[in-house]
Amino acid sequence: MEIDISKIAVNHHFSLYRELADATQSSNGIESCLTPENSFPNFIFNENEDFNLNTIQELVQNNKIPAFWITDNKDVATQINKNGFKLIRAWPLLVMNKSELIAPRKVDHFKLIKISNPSDLAEWKAIVEAEYNYSFKIETLENWFNKTSIDFFIGKVNDTVVSATLNFTSNNIVGSHLTATKETYRKKGIGMQTVYDALNHSFKSGTVQSIASSTELGINAWKKIGYNVLDDKLYINWYLGTHTV
Repeated sequence: MEIDISKIAVNHHFSLYRELADATQSSNGIESCLTPENSFPNFIFNENEDFNLNTIQELVQNNKIPAFWITDNKDVATQINKNGFKLIRAWPLLVMNKSELIAPRKVDHFKLIKISNPSDLAEWKAIVEAEYNYSFKIETLENWFNKTSIDFFIGKVNDTVVSATLNFTSNNIVGSHLTATKETYRKKGIGMQTVYDALNHSFKSGTVQSIASSTELGINAWKKIGYNVLDDKLYINWYLGTHTV
C-alpha cells in the first residue's frame, strides 16, 4: 500500500494540536481544541464529510469553539468561505527524511540549547510571541515542557538569545514548529541554523523523518536544509466578525 505522506503530515499537525490543547472535543463532524488565554492552538480541524456547518457557525458565534478552522481539504475551504469564513493563510506542507538533512552555512558564535529547566521558558516565550504576535501563559508552557513529546530550544549568539523553536515527536516523526528569530537578527541564516540543529538533535535520538509547514515566503529557507514541498496545504480560515487575526 502506498503511503500518503501528505496525510501523515496533516495528521502530525493535528496530533500536535491535541497534545498541546487544554481541552479538545469532537462533535458535529469536527474536532476543536481550546487553549484559553493562549494564542495557540485554538482551531477547528479534522472535519469529516458529515460536518454540520450551521451548528458549527452557531457554536463559533457563541464562543463555544474557536473561530479558526484549519483544513487540508481545498473543497471544504471553498465551501466554508461561502458561509461566513474567510481564508487568511495557506501553509504548504513540508517533509524530509533523515538522510535528506542539509547543513546550512554555519552562523558564527551560534549555539542551540535544549531547554532543560522550565525557568528558561520565558526566553523562548519572548522570542516566539514577538515573531508571531502570539500570547502564552508561562503556566501553559510549563505544562507543555513536562510532556515527553515536546522539546523546547533557544538559540544564542554569544550570550544573546536570538531564536527559538519547538519539536514535537510522534511515531518516530519530528515536527518543527513555532520557529522564530529576534527581529534584529533576521536574514542572517539563524532560523535555518536553529531548525537544522534542532532536527539534528531529534534524528540522533531516533526519529527518521520530519514534517513542517511554512508560509509561501518562507519555503526557500526550508528547502535549503532539505525539506521537500508537497502539493497539499493547510488552509487557515477565520470566522468573520469574531475577533482580530
